[in-house]
Amino acid sequence: MELDTNLKNVELHLHLDGAVRPQTLFELARKRQIVIPYSTVEELKQALLPAPPYSLKNFLKGFPILLELVAGDREAIARITTECVEDCATRSGLCYVELRFSPHLLAGSKLSPDDVVVTVLDTSKQAGDQHGVQVRLILCILRSRPDTADSVLELAVKYKRKGVVAIDLSGDDSVWLEDGIPIEVVNVFERAKALGIHRTVHAGENSPADAVLEAIERLHAERIGHGYSIVNNLKVFDFVRKNRIHLEVCPSSSWLTGAVIPGMAGSHPICRFAADGFNFSVNTDAPLMTSKWLFDEFTFCMTSLGLTGADLRRSRVNAAGAAFLDDEQQRETLLRHVLG
Repeated sequence: MELDTNLKNVELHLHLDGAVRPQTLFELARKRQIVIPYSTVEELKQALLPAPPYSLKNFLKGFPILLELVAGDREAIARITTECVEDCATRSGLCYVELRFSPHLLAGSKLSPDDVVVTVLDTSKQAGDQHGVQVRLILCILRSRPDTADSVLELAVKYKRKGVVAIDLSGDDSVWLEDGIPIEVVNVFERAKALGIHRTVHAGENSPADAVLEAIERLHAERIGHGYSIVNNLKVFDFVRKNRIHLEVCPSSSWLTGAVIPGMAGSHPICRFAADGFNFSVNTDAPLMTSKWLFDEFTFCMTSLGLTGADLRRSRVNAAGAAFLDDEQQRETLLRHVLG
């Protein structure tokens, strides 16, 4: 497909189930006759937004509601995928996006994880063609469900040529502090590397910098989701910078999860990353919880965090360069498009 010349942005860290329209959830509740304690769309929207004190637990509080309304419903999954891709084009200006999700979570009790992947693949292809957005998928292994690791890798291998480009380890990364990485997860990431499946890992959000290093060394992570805590450890900070490990930074969610304490302009880790020439990009993470798509994030970065237009341009180029594309010609095409 040809990329839309009006769309110039790239996003690498966007959760499909964190990018659902509140109006859609409200309509799905009525359609499926599921009783929710909210009488208006606005009430539902407000219930899903994080509230102080900010923490990852509070940030994720809306997901059970979402899963109740979407999981196990093929039509609902197709709808949120279609709408997400449309919003990626109109509200983020994306020409390329990697959507991530847990097939096992969205499967619920009525679908298989395979059903979910096929539904998202087919629907995102149709929507992408319609809106001029190139869509690729990342399949998540939840830290709370290491038993799904083998299955996720099998799905990634099965659908590699259809648009699945990577696996991710997601969920509350502070779990590492107590339990370490389950050996079955370590083994799956080692196999993924051998099989040519790309790897990204949530780390350094609610975990120390050592968790980032562990993700790179034990899980062979090529990119890190968040990674803010490396600013507290010079050794890891320098390692990530020198090895050009790409950091998928999500500025708004970093405040709302409690990963970063709001402060004066220039105090956010992304400012250090920009000043020290890191390989980083700006991402939205979960617009349903932050009320921000990428255009909004760019504005937030400039008005609240102190980044410059040049910083954001570099982040866009970095994102294109870090996209999980194995075809170098496709990567060069994407880079030229973003730069043009």
